[in-house]
Amino acid sequence: MLASLDPDYPEAAASLQRPAGHKDVSLAGRRFLIVTAPFGPFGRVLSGVLRDRGAEVSRMIFNAGDLLYGREPGNILFKADVRHWPRRLAELSPAFTDILIFGEGGAYNQGVLSQAGQMDARVWVLENGYFRPDWVTVERGGVNASSRLPRTRHAYAPPVPEIPVTRMVGRILPHHVVNISLYHLIQLLGRFLYPRFVAPYTQAPWLQCAGHIRRYVGLAFRSRQACNTDDIAAKGPFFLACLQREGDAQLLRYSHFADNVAFMAEVMSSFARHAPASCRLVVKNHPLDPGLVDLAHMTRCLAIERGLADRVDFIDGGNLATLCRASRGMVVNNSSAALSALGFRTPVKVLGEAFFDFDGLTDQRPLDVFWGNPQAPDPDLFTRFRAHVIARTQVNGNYHEPRALLPTAQGIVAVLGRDV
Repeated sequence: MLASLDPDYPEAAASLQRPAGHKDVSLAGRRFLIVTAPFGPFGRVLSGVLRDRGAEVSRMIFNAGDLLYGREPGNILFKADVRHWPRRLAELSPAFTDILIFGEGGAYNQGVLSQAGQMDARVWVLENGYFRPDWVTVERGGVNASSRLPRTRHAYAPPVPEIPVTRMVGRILPHHVVNISLYHLIQLLGRFLYPRFVAPYTQAPWLQCAGHIRRYVGLAFRSRQACNTDDIAAKGPFFLACLQREGDAQLLRYSHFADNVAFMAEVMSSFARHAPASCRLVVKNHPLDPGLVDLAHMTRCLAIERGLADRVDFIDGGNLATLCRASRGMVVNNSSAALSALGFRTPVKVLGEAFFDFDGLTDQRPLDVFWGNPQAPDPDLFTRFRAHVIARTQVNGNYHEPRALLPTAQGIVAVLGRDV
């Protein structure tokens, strides 16, 4: 049964061993509705593991991209106006014990989250990992700023949970780009079949598909010298400002910024007034930015307006680990890049809402003060925090690397069977 879960990715059959510490659990009597799933074949693999454990599984189909990856029994088509989705969900939910969504953005996911308190079904949210690239997130009711994780240092006191042996996932970005681009392309080609579908983005999916392809090809042929940490550090001490993916729920739901340009404008204004004259600002693009906004150009314009033309660099790429170690600090809206920075003892200032933004981890003072004397995280607190977060919300794996699909699904199903 397991060896045939994903015929599109035979490499997954080589990873049949169970994730460390996970036991097969029976899900007999559980009925799962997958409303949204990660781009690509992972949803089909997850459905197969759930059925192998005895559960019944149905999956919502909102567009042709969903249909491409959801060719399995139990599909439920929804072609009506999105305004009717909450009512349709209320009709469907009594038949299920568990409802799964991927992420919090978009009308369909929000329809689930807004009714979670009125439904008997448990609502699970899958998301990319808090500690990337080797983890994915599974939480009840919400993720990121909606996570139920506590936000005080006292909540992460000893004893410290043991972190399981971690499997390195490997290179993810090419698989992620292929999955997201193919999903959007098929969705566009099949638009006539689902004319009322509403995408969860501020930018048209077909534009994003073209943008991802153009940007990824461009990055493959560009010089990497501009992103080299040694070359950046040679110019002088610097701070990092990490951007979000344009239109991401992290920006739209958990910040007062409408987009990355607004975020950069606030950061640069503060930097111009209060940062030491010897310091530079390095603006790092998100690795999955679709490239539809010329953020490099906007960075230059904002820097010139604030008299920072010679003190601001824009990079599209670079090694986050080495950049964190070399920088004086990092400013984010609420990006998970901050969690990597905290692990390297890099001072972090959060401008949006984030579950990790509390005393002892991030700098709680105003941004204007941060530049002059950034406060580093308490390393012991971070060690405990990371262990607790992994134990409560993380599964070792990835949604896109072909060899990781099956072990990741098995790990998630173990969580679904354990936390009821």
